[in-house]
Amino acid sequence: MASVRTQGTGRYKPAGQTKGRIASMWLLVSFFVFFPGLPAKTTLWGGESVAVAAAILPVSEASGPEVDLDASIANLATPPVSVSGTAMLVLEVNRSRVLFEQNSEIALDSPVSAKLMTALIASEQLKPETMITISSVTAEMPDLAVSKGQPALKTGEKYSFEYLLLRLIFYDSDAAAVALAEQISGEESDFILLMNSKAQSLEMLETIFTSSTGLAAPVKRSEDTQSETIAQEPETATTTLRDLARLVKAASQNKTLASALTRQSEYLVLPGPTVISLHHQLETLWTMSEDQVTGAFFSNKSDAATVTFGTVDDISIITLIHGGRATEAIDDTVALYHAVDENFEVATLVEAGDHFFGGQEQTVDGESFGLVYLKTITYVRPSGQDYLDSAVQYQSFGPFTRPILNGAVIGQAIFKLLDGTTIAVDVGPDRQILSSVTLIDRALKQLQGNPNLTIVLLATLVLLILVLAARVLANLARLTKLTFLLLFEIRSRR
Repeated sequence: MASVRTQGTGRYKPAGQTKGRIASMWLLVSFFVFFPGLPAKTTLWGGESVAVAAAILPVSEASGPEVDLDASIANLATPPVSVSGTAMLVLEVNRSRVLFEQNSEIALDSPVSAKLMTALIASEQLKPETMITISSVTAEMPDLAVSKGQPALKTGEKYSFEYLLLRLIFYDSDAAAVALAEQISGEESDFILLMNSKAQSLEMLETIFTSSTGLAAPVKRSEDTQSETIAQEPETATTTLRDLARLVKAASQNKTLASALTRQSEYLVLPGPTVISLHHQLETLWTMSEDQVTGAFFSNKSDAATVTFGTVDDISIITLIHGGRATEAIDDTVALYHAVDENFEVATLVEAGDHFFGGQEQTVDGESFGLVYLKTITYVRPSGQDYLDSAVQYQSFGPFTRPILNGAVIGQAIFKLLDGTTIAVDVGPDRQILSSVTLIDRALKQLQGNPNLTIVLLATLVLLILVLAARVLANLARLTKLTFLLLFEIRSRR
């Protein structure tokens, strides 16, 4: 076997090993000489690499999935269903989009709004087991619940918050509403201030509360310049269906209140002990809607009003009907749910992992990379229509420095529906961007962007391993042979 003398040492190395090392070094050097900066490209599903040429449109402000309820009123078609009420609204809960509406902007005198606000505030501040003492003011109030078989509330008696809340929801009880207001604020007048403050925080800007029940506030009297006592007009509460929709959405998101609104009947043990049965005024609505309705509230004080929330084919909705006939409350609501079922559908807007070709990014040191959607997003649209504006905006969160990990949010693709709703979808890099530009990292980066070169280098590496393995085996065989010869010579000398 030929050998090569290594300078500076007294040892000899096989010529094959030296040539193998020289070949490896030449391969690595030639890699950086001939491929110093291979361009990054966007790869299509078919494997073809193309340059992305797309305009990146400016965005005035970030737009999330939640839209303004007032703005989404525009460009609505005539509702394909009629109800007995004078005003009606159907809201898609997920993005606060109005699907149907009729007279949703007019001012209404609606006790439903006041009672739901009372129930919401009480649900936020009281526990179900909280015991509430009935005042003389509450005991003197006429109460529809008594005519439905519930006990009359007497001064000094104590009832749990859970019972009074269900009494309010099931029977539109004025007495229960006042009892809750007095428990929280002592005086109903102080509670009214709390109601109006809560309304402002929910952006119910067209709503004014004057009582916890929605009934007209007591008549106020004042004296004129001749000291004659004159009566002023009683104050009445006002709201709109759009404001009421905001309140119902907040109510459906409160765990305690949502639980009460979704019950159809209940058995409770009252002080005594006495077992009492409660049944919702619209108990059959759940069955008639085939359980599409999950929560409801009904009032028939001044004008009949029906409030529900539920799901139709994965579309979460809120329905509001005001001024309808009490005998048609269930039929009207079921008709709205059927109208949503027949006229709307849930469609996929984008799927996680799909490429977004509306923009391209690069790091501060100049490496370009493509974009992919990070989540699957759906939206509600009229059946059989895309209902999408053709223009898609892209908003970048750059500049970007290394490292950029898979799944990192680096921008948003903003889609616009024909009713003005905007849907922002997070996008991220189509690959991981390495943390530095050291020799090894740069080599890996070039391999990542050049699959053909990667195959060549891997094949060369495998070949080198095989050659080295063959050399090792040959040397082992030679060493074994020399060992036997040495042993034979030793035995011969003996």
